[in-house]
Amino acid sequence: MNIEKEKTTEKFLEMIKNSWTFEKMTKEEQKRCINLILDDTRVIEAVKGTAKQRWAILNSCYASYLIGLGYTGFNWRDK
Repeated sequence: MNIEKEKTTEKFLEMIKNSWTFEKMTKEEQKRCINLILDDTRVIEAVKGTAKQRWAILNSCYASYLIGLGYTGFNWRDK
């Protein structure tokens, strides 16, 4: 991973905004997800360490958020 650790959150948000899971969220769910990563004190305080460690923490937060939305895998929210 060749990301400056200080830019990890910014790069992570770029990545999830381009993901198919983010695309399947409602606009409100997308907004809450971004707010969770950028504004939630618990997340901000947890995101520490190397870029790789920070990415793993952010990925865990995103995965937890998806599970909270009922994420079920590849066919999630397909009609």
